[in-house]
Amino acid sequence: MKKLKDYIEKEELNIEKIINDYSAFLYKNIKNHSYNLKIEDIEEIISDTFFVLWKNYKKMDLDDKISNYLIGVSKNILFNKLRKNKTKYSRVNLEDFKDILGTKDDVERLLEEQDKIKFIENIVDNMDSESKEIFIYFYYEQRRIKEISKILNVTESKVKTRLHRIRKTIKKELEKGGYRYE
Repeated sequence: MKKLKDYIEKEELNIEKIINDYSAFLYKNIKNHSYNLKIEDIEEIISDTFFVLWKNYKKMDLDDKISNYLIGVSKNILFNKLRKNKTKYSRVNLEDFKDILGTKDDVERLLEEQDKIKFIENIVDNMDSESKEIFIYFYYEQRRIKEISKILNVTESKVKTRLHRIRKTIKKELEKGGYRYE
């Protein structure tokens, strides 16, 4: 994995090289998170992502991994775009919550984790829209309960209760499906 410092030349960011190295990577990632986006929308998100990197790179640590930063920025832009378009989240990719990258040597565990993630994605996809939004805001966007309650115009208590029920549902369904809940 390349770091920010790998793209600094003469004290400037070589954004063209980053664009060449990461455009396809971002395209695939964005496409995996939303099936219903047009190619133009995906290209706009990618362009905006590179712009944000270029604008903020001086504030970053030179040892930051470029891919992690680009994925985080692109997801925020994607979800803001979906929210503005009032488009439902078409798919939640929980793979982003797991630190699977460090387990590449353990192929069996990796395959088991991927199956478990797909199973959880199906559970989340079948939730009502409010539960799904709360789940995404809390776990995916790492927003605070207070912030979620303001966005959805509901009480903090309702958000807490819904999160409790979501966790309970996921645990129950995982156990029914033969998975361990951790």
